[in-house]
Amino acid sequence: GARDAGRLVVGQSVGTLCLGYMGDRMGRKPAFLVTAGIICLFGLATSFCNTLFGLVLCRFMVGFGVGGLTVPFDTFAEFIPNSHRGRDLIKIE
Repeated sequence: GARDAGRLVVGQSVGTLCLGYMGDRMGRKPAFLVTAGIICLFGLATSFCNTLFGLVLCRFMVGFGVGGLTVPFDTFAEFIPNSHRGRDLIKIE
């Protein structure tokens, strides 16, 4: 419920900071691959959790990975013409 959503939001906040920095330093493609890997790995691990601590950790890490999804979003924004950028990005969001 709400606590699970809270864990995701905290993970997203940390993930955006860390993976955004990684995207700037190492490139967007490696950062996106790491993001996808984190989401897949910890999303799958969530289904095998049998302790509260494990569930909290996995959901936090899924949120961490979701926070990195801003990296390809920025790349996409660069290709949209300025005259349509705001409208088109709102549609995607």
